[in-house]
Amino acid sequence: MRLSGSNRGAAVLAAVVAIGLVVAGVAVGVPAAAELQQPSGDEIIEDVEQRYDEAETVTGTAEITVTNDSETKAATVDFATKEPDKFRIAGETDDGESFEAGSNGSVGWFVGEDNSYAREIPAEGDHHEYHENGDHHGMMTDPVGETVDAELVDTTEIDGEEAYVVELTPTEEATEDHHNMETTLWVSTEDSRVLQVTASDDSKEVTAEITETEFDVSVHDSTFEPPEDRVSVTSSETYESFEDLEASTDLPIPSYDDGEFEEATHFTSADGEAVIQEYETDDGEVQVITATGAEDRLSEVDDGERVTVDGEDATAVDRDDRTVVFWTDEDVTTGVVVDGSVDDAVAVAEAIR
Repeated sequence: MRLSGSNRGAAVLAAVVAIGLVVAGVAVGVPAAAELQQPSGDEIIEDVEQRYDEAETVTGTAEITVTNDSETKAATVDFATKEPDKFRIAGETDDGESFEAGSNGSVGWFVGEDNSYAREIPAEGDHHEYHENGDHHGMMTDPVGETVDAELVDTTEIDGEEAYVVELTPTEEATEDHHNMETTLWVSTEDSRVLQVTASDDSKEVTAEITETEFDVSVHDSTFEPPEDRVSVTSSETYESFEDLEASTDLPIPSYDDGEFEEATHFTSADGEAVIQEYETDDGEVQVITATGAEDRLSEVDDGERVTVDGEDATAVDRDDRTVVFWTDEDVTTGVVVDGSVDDAVAVAEAIR
């Protein structure tokens, strides 16, 4: 996790994100019920921040409950973090599904029952693009930022431990994604451990009861590596010219001369490689895709239409005003994606095949 010692939400994030939650630190303000001799909400959060930031490692266990209008799901999660940017979570839901996720600082990964991935983490300045390209777990590497005001609203007991109850309110700089989220922290009065977190928005409530926390225990770096037997690492590189792209790979990369080349991304993994080119045209954006290792997955497409491209068979799939036409030659699959009809996609395919 990318945490900063100067980040006022860093300690909260360390405690919560380590167990797989994304709590952005926003809540509905409530008048303080603290006595004069008690610390302020800001002072409590600063103590929490210091407690977690000074630890080389943080490990523990949490009970997670997620509730929406129709159902409640629960999971038991073990977590570990290690400075400066390593983390791992592993858990099992109440219906028996297991999952793992983590980062060794350079690769972020997730392994679930039906979905697994591992991707290189880009440089700090490229994180927005990384998230936009489908890393749904990317928020676990984002700092909260100085976006919350903390207010002490109560002092209570949790499992026999005295705890401050702190509610967090968004500042004017808080991101729109978190405006509707209400967050409450229960913090140990004795040693500034986070004991419980509840976060809710219009659709769900997430509660993390942190039943065990240890600081500065020995955790080997291998704990944070992606499990190679279950997931392969995908790396990516973006190119702003067709010439640089073509020089980066041995794949037969077609050029779409009727459009203006915008950029291309080259993905590589143990399963193969893929290139996605983006072109701007008078009729909208066109993508040209070239990939290996895709034929088996594409053979499962059951709503495709057989079409002819340059006298050869191809498959067209029309969904939500976007159309894909693809074909495979000698283990290399080529496809085009257009904002238009099957005929529009076939016309682009004819131009590159």
